[in-house]
Amino acid sequence: MYIPSHDEFIDGINAYEQRERRGPVYFEALRLIRDGWGDSGEMAEGIGRLLRSWHMGFYHFGMYDSGDLHGCISNHMSKVNAFRDRSIDSFGPEDEDAVALLFSEFTRALRGGKSKKESGTATAKALHLLAPGFMPLWDDRISFEYGYVFRSADGYTGFCGQMKELCAGVATYVAQPDDRTVLKRVDEFNYSAFTKEWVTINRGPLA
Repeated sequence: MYIPSHDEFIDGINAYEQRERRGPVYFEALRLIRDGWGDSGEMAEGIGRLLRSWHMGFYHFGMYDSGDLHGCISNHMSKVNAFRDRSIDSFGPEDEDAVALLFSEFTRALRGGKSKKESGTATAKALHLLAPGFMPLWDDRISFEYGYVFRSADGYTGFCGQMKELCAGVATYVAQPDDRTVLKRVDEFNYSAFTKEWVTINRGPLA
C-alpha cells in the first residue's frame, strides 16, 4: 500500500483546513457525544449533528429513525465502550467480528429516506465519532481508492487494517498530542487527495 511522503500528507491536511468549511461541526459532534456518554439519546444527537451537515445529500429525502439509532447504541454499548479509547494501531483479527457486527447494525439503524436506503458512509461517520482513534471514516471515493467498490461490513474491517498501516506510516508527520487523532488526520488527507482532489500525489494503484 502506498504511504504518502511527509510533504504530500501535510499538503493534504493543510488543504483540508483551508478549504473544508464544515470542519468545525466535527468537534461539536464529538463534544456532544463526550458530554452525553452513556445516554443513547445524547450520543445519537451528536451523531445526528455531524450527519445533518456532512451527509445531508444522502438524507435529503428523509432522515433515519432516531429511535432505531437510540436502540442500536443502547444494545451495543458494551462494544462501543470497549472501542471508545482504543487506537487503530491496536486493531487485529480478533476485533473483526465485533467491528463487522457494529457496522451492520449501525447501517440498518441509519437507513434513510422513504425507501430506507443504506449508507456505509453514514455508518463509518457514526462509528468514528464513537471511537475516533479506532474507527476510520470513508466515503464513496475514498473506499474506491482503497479497493472497496461496495461499502460492506467485511470491506470495512479490511479498510481498518489498511488504515492501521497508513496511520503507522504517517504517525511521525503530525504533532503529538494533536487536537484530533492520527486516524482523523488520515481521513483529512484521503478527503483532500481523493474525494475533492485538492492535492495531487504520486503513487500507483492503492489496491
